[in-house]
Amino acid sequence: MNPKLKNLIFVPISLFFLMAFQTKDIQKTLDDINARFKNVDVSVINWPEDLQKNLGKLKASAFVALPRNQSAKKIPLLITLHGGGGKTWSLAEQLSRSAKVKGLSLVELAGKELMLVEPNSFDKWDPKTLDIMLDYILEEYPQVDSNRIYVMGHSMGGSGTWAWILNSPERFAAASASGFRSVKDTDDISKLTNMPMWGMVGADDVKNVAPVKKMVNLLRSAGNTNVRYTAFEGANHAQGNAKVFSSVECIDWMLTFSLEDKN
Repeated sequence: MNPKLKNLIFVPISLFFLMAFQTKDIQKTLDDINARFKNVDVSVINWPEDLQKNLGKLKASAFVALPRNQSAKKIPLLITLHGGGGKTWSLAEQLSRSAKVKGLSLVELAGKELMLVEPNSFDKWDPKTLDIMLDYILEEYPQVDSNRIYVMGHSMGGSGTWAWILNSPERFAAASASGFRSVKDTDDISKLTNMPMWGMVGADDVKNVAPVKKMVNLLRSAGNTNVRYTAFEGANHAQGNAKVFSSVECIDWMLTFSLEDKN
């Protein structure tokens, strides 16, 4: 057989088996999570091909959690954005981590009647592609209360949260940006005077304490009266992340806000 032809055949076959193994790993991880969780059902959704073309650096799959006991009423939506480590992890690794110290673990711990969407990204978060993603979610899940959408993240996820609410403040009832340092003096804080915000950071997360404090102070100076700040004593960057994504109090607090309150 021609060596070039042999290589052309070998590569697709190799990719097929690799994808098969990855799918198997994802399904096993998903089964393990759902066997362990009591309050939410977790699934992996794949963006339609025509949508994916408009989603920039977002990975092809996202995680969704829905309450196991859901009433007929519309439910809030929480979007959580992962940190920089998730850029290079496999989907199975991200799924497993989310069930331990990210969005999935938080909504299971909170036990509230709400929906979680956790997208995955190869690069820093882009508000424009996140808006496109959110439009799709609202179309596909009519049970979501569009007046009660919340976003939170830590590290790169905190930067993404901050960028997104600056770009599209009208979409969110409340937010929590934590453990990050992308706040700038030139940010248009006037857009966020009515945005309830909770900034959190590990007290020993040296590079990120001052920036999170700066965000909080800028918001308060602009007249925002719904701003909270927490520095977790003795926590470094990774420990701060774990504290953020176990903060049921933050979920309870965000859920008290609705866009209807701002009108």
